[in-house]
Amino acid sequence: MFYLINKTNIPNGNSDLISILDIHFEGLLNLARAKFISMFIIALCKVHTVNFDKLSKAFDTTARANSSLRRIQRFIAKFSFDPDIVAKPVFSLLPFKEKLILSIRLYYD
Repeated sequence: MFYLINKTNIPNGNSDLISILDIHFEGLLNLARAKFISMFIIALCKVHTVNFDKLSKAFDTTARANSSLRRIQRFIAKFSFDPDIVAKPVFSLLPFKEKLILSIRLYYD
């Protein structure tokens, strides 16, 4: 499934990615969170930036960009990540797995 990152128009990519997330997170995410994360990942691949405003405009949804921006902000502000759970699917999707270090920087208030 690594091919998803190289494409900007991903037919059924969202549902494929949701399935991958569900497998890797082993039921720890509800469907709404899985959909959001899949749209977020696909938007990151499209715009090549972590700028929330640009990401919100790249979401594949009928919602307005402002609504998507607010959704991103709420998710980032309220959802806590376990770095070990996040690292597992990230490394499983990489084509090369040797001599890599994943650095995840989390900010908490």
